[in-house]
Amino acid sequence: MNISEKSVDSHKITEKKAELLYSQAPISNGAVLLIALLYFFFLKNYSELFVPVIWSFMLSIIACYRLFLWYQRRYQRNKTADRYTSEQWIRNYVIATGLAGCAWSSIFLLPYTHYDAPLYAALAMVFFGVTASAVPVLTVSLTAFFCYTAPIIISFIIGIYQLNGFSYLFFTLGAMIYYLMLSLLAVNSNKQIISSIKLTLHNQLLIHQLQQETEERGRLVQERTKQLFKTDKAMVETKQRLQDVITGAELGYWDWNYQTGAYEVNDRWLEILGLTREDINNDVSDWGSRIHPDDRECIMATVEKSIKTNMPYVGDFRMKHRDGHWVWIQGSGSLIKSDKLTDGPLRLCGIHQDISYRKQMEQELEFRARHDYLTGLYNRIELEKECQEEMKRAQRYQRTLSIFLLDIDHFKQINDTYGHLSGDQVLKQFAAFLQQTVRATDYVARYGGEEFVVILPETSLKKAEELAERLRMQTEELNIALKQTTLKITLSIGISSYPEHGKSYEQLLEAADSAMYQAKMNGRNCVRSVAVT
Repeated sequence: MNISEKSVDSHKITEKKAELLYSQAPISNGAVLLIALLYFFFLKNYSELFVPVIWSFMLSIIACYRLFLWYQRRYQRNKTADRYTSEQWIRNYVIATGLAGCAWSSIFLLPYTHYDAPLYAALAMVFFGVTASAVPVLTVSLTAFFCYTAPIIISFIIGIYQLNGFSYLFFTLGAMIYYLMLSLLAVNSNKQIISSIKLTLHNQLLIHQLQQETEERGRLVQERTKQLFKTDKAMVETKQRLQDVITGAELGYWDWNYQTGAYEVNDRWLEILGLTREDINNDVSDWGSRIHPDDRECIMATVEKSIKTNMPYVGDFRMKHRDGHWVWIQGSGSLIKSDKLTDGPLRLCGIHQDISYRKQMEQELEFRARHDYLTGLYNRIELEKECQEEMKRAQRYQRTLSIFLLDIDHFKQINDTYGHLSGDQVLKQFAAFLQQTVRATDYVARYGGEEFVVILPETSLKKAEELAERLRMQTEELNIALKQTTLKITLSIGISSYPEHGKSYEQLLEAADSAMYQAKMNGRNCVRSVAVT
C-alpha cells in the first residue's frame, strides 16, 4: 500500500529514520573497534609501527564518537532535546559516518614496506566487507551511505593504480561495477525502509483515529447510561469495562484477501448475525451471500468503487440473521494493500456495526413526521403533499379528483361526558373504521381535532357524493366500544372536486369546508357539496 508523504508527518519520518540509524550504532561501531584492533596487529608487520597505531587510533576515535552520539540520543535525550532536532541528529551521524569512511579509505594509501598475498587479501576484505556492511546499516540515510562508501571506493582505485598500472583498468572496472550494484541495492533498500516507516506511521494514525472514535462512542454510551452511574467514582471504575463493551459489542471486524477470497472475521461479527465458526466458510461468500437482495447491487458497487479509487467507504445494508430476520449493518472499510507491480487490490479491511436500533428509530421518526400520532393516519403535511401530487396527475391526464372533509357530530359532548381519554378512543376507532371503509386507492388523513379528509383520485363529484353517502350510512351503523358504554356517532361531510371547485389545494379544502359547514347548518348527519357557479 502506497502512503503519500502528505498523509504522514515528515518530522515523524525523520525521527524514525534517526531512531533506526542510531539503534544499530552499538553493534556496528563495536565491530569497528574490534576490526581496528585486529588490523593493528596485522598491519604492524607491513609498515612502521607508528602507521598502524595512528590508523587504528583514528578509526577507534571516530567509532567512539559515533557511540557517544548514540549514548547522548538514547540516555541523555531530554538534556539534548533543545539542542538537536531529528534532522541535526542525522546530520551529526552523517558527518561521523563520513569521517569513518575516510578513516577506512586511508588503509589503501598507507606506506607499506612490502606487498604479498595476505596483505592484498586483507585490503580486499576491507573494501568488500566494509562497503557491503554499509547496506543493512546505513541505507536508512543514502547520504550517510555514500559519505561512508565513496571515500573507500575512491582510495581503493587510487591504491590499485599505485600498485600496478596494467591491472588498474581491470580492477577499476570491476570495483566500479561492484559499487554500482551496491549503490542500486542501497537505493532500493532505502525505498523499502521509507515505505515501511510511512506505513507504520499511517497505521499508527489510523489506530489513533479509531481510538478517538471509540472514545467518542464511549462518551455517547456514558450519556445514555448516566442514570446507572450515580457518582464519578463509579464511572471511573467502570470506564475500562465500558471500553471493552464498546470494542466487543459494537464493532465486527473483517479482513478480506481479495485475490484468494479468504474472509476472516472476529467473534463480534459472528455475534451480530447469530453465527458460530462452524456456520461460515472463511470465504467472502460469508458476507456476500447474506446481503439482502435489494441492497446487494448498491453495496457491491460501493465496495468496487472504493477499490478502484483507493478511498474508504461507508454504506448501510441488511444482512440475514441465522434465525431469518434482517439486521441493519453499517459497513466501512478500505483497501490496505495493493500489488506493487500491477496496482491490483490484494487486501481490504473494515468493520461492521449493528445499526438496527438506529434504523428502527429513523423509520419511527419518518412515520411520525408523516402520520398523526393518535390515529396513525396521514397528518396535514402529508395530506397537502399527496393532494398536490394527485392534482398534478389529474391535470396531466385530464382526470377528476374529489375530497371529503368530514366532522364527527357533537364530539365535544363526548369529551365533556366521558372524558378526553374516551374521546381519543372514539377518534382511534373511527380512524381505523374509515381506513378500512374507503377504497384502496384513496388517501385518509386527520385534518385536526375530530375532522378528517379523504382524497379520492379519479373520482367525479357525482361519484364522490355516492361514496360519501355510503360512508355516512355505514358510520351510523358503527358501534364505538368504550369501557363504560357503547356509542353511536354520525358525520357531517363536505365535498369538493377538481377542477370544478378549485385548481389548488387551498381552494379545494376551502370549498369542502364550506360544504361541511352547510351540512352542519342543515342538521348534521348529512352530505353536502358547494354548487358550481
